Amino acid sequence: MLDLDSGPVHVSVEEGIGGTSLCLSLAVDVLQSNSRVVWLGRNSLDPQRTQEIFAGLNESQLERFFVLEFGTNLLTRVNTMKPLINTLDDTDLIVIDDWCPSSGRAPADDLQAVRTLISTTHNTRLILTSKAYESPSADEEKWKSRGSQLSGLRQVWLLKEEGIRNYRKLIDEDLETKLKLKESGFTLA
Repeated sequence: MLDLDSGPVHVSVEEGIGGTSLCLSLAVDVLQSNSRVVWLGRNSLDPQRTQEIFAGLNESQLERFFVLEFGTNLLTRVNTMKPLINTLDDTDLIVIDDWCPSSGRAPADDLQAVRTLISTTHNTRLILTSKAYESPSADEEKWKSRGSQLSGLRQVWLLKEEGIRNYRKLIDEDLETKLKLKESGFTLA
């Protein structure tokens, strides 16, 4: 679905179409391979949605899922989590869901937190998500990314598939993947 082994990924998501569900679906694959997932979220995960997506995981796999809500204190939480993050390897995954607020410029502390993570997680797979926003200018790109302020990240887009309910497109450079959002998470369409 998404190549996690080619360096850190920033997913810009059209609002309300399942960015968190995409990351939970990717987390399932990592947990099924008996690796760990560290999840930092601006907001709490929806328990019902998480349960639906994680339904096929056993207790041992679920014990490898670490969740921390950071609200407006991403930098503090990243610093607190460093001992755990330093134990992760290239089979594990760190997800930072909604790493910056969905409007306005990304705060300096959030940028610093993400830069710290990128520089300290050399081999660990890393996904950051943020809300995409429509370009205010008349240039050729309809969507803009808050991740453009960061270097060292591959930019990926999760957008609606126009006219087809519950279908999305994941755009990773020149590769466009069609996805379907089900109760159990994202699958290839």
